[in-house]
Amino acid sequence: MLKIKKWAGALAGCLALLLGMSPDGNAATPGTHYNYGLEGVTGATAPPPGWHYRMYNFWYSPNEFKDNNGNTAPGNTELDVFASAQRLIHVTTIKILGADYFYDFVIPLLDQDFSTVTPNGVFSDSHAFTIGDIEIEFFGLAWHQPRWDVSFALAVIIPTGHFEGTEPASPGLGYWSGRLTLGGTYYFDDKKTWSASVLTRTLINGEQEDTNITPGSEFVAEYGVGKEFTVNNTWMIRPGLAGASYWQIDDDSDESATADQHKKAHAAGAEINVFYLPMLFQVNLRYLQDYGVENGPEDSRFIATLTKSF
Repeated sequence: MLKIKKWAGALAGCLALLLGMSPDGNAATPGTHYNYGLEGVTGATAPPPGWHYRMYNFWYSPNEFKDNNGNTAPGNTELDVFASAQRLIHVTTIKILGADYFYDFVIPLLDQDFSTVTPNGVFSDSHAFTIGDIEIEFFGLAWHQPRWDVSFALAVIIPTGHFEGTEPASPGLGYWSGRLTLGGTYYFDDKKTWSASVLTRTLINGEQEDTNITPGSEFVAEYGVGKEFTVNNTWMIRPGLAGASYWQIDDDSDESATADQHKKAHAAGAEINVFYLPMLFQVNLRYLQDYGVENGPEDSRFIATLTKSF
């Protein structure tokens, strides 16, 4: 049962859906290499040694963009995003400082459309359907104890997706990013049915091609509280409450008046995870509503995640 419970936790570390999101209010550079809300309950718990395949599917269609004061920006803007990220993770039997060493990579497929009408009535539209920026998480450590799990990881995000500064729907962001992940899950009972988790990510970005702007560093926290129920020897479910917070913590390198206008956002909602134990297969459905957004889009987001362990 302990092995199943370790497997049943969300895959550790850090997934970048790698979305080249649309222009975010008045921020000097739009988008981020990590789209908050992709992980929730037990998001900081890694699976046991073995191979694990995970598919993240993300839907987001905001039509409001917030300015630096959190007010709706003028103009008529619509963004439709569907992203499907394929992740393969290998948790090895190698021990480092008492932790399992793991590595993984992510390839995102993006379908996004951005259209806007300015206050002066000028219409523009941008669409992309292709592969975005690829992530390689090359060093990860996962610790497991009776009442807690901890994960640490380092990743690099490669600007493999096409980027043009004049195309808001570009599938790539045009710069490299390095990312540090650190998080933990605490269990309130010996059987590990009640849990609370926090998973953080810190991103340091390189210079963006075409614009020569270095986007400011970013910090993301994703959290959740859940309760696990064993239905029988075949099925297990885990409903929970989830949330996420995002902050740009450094100015962009651009010398314009918007360089110090940082992006910020929060989201809250619920999720349910369903485990089919004979096949080591799970489905996670999560719904989050944005709030407190500055210099970015605001709407609800839906994530459906499929996981198969081998």
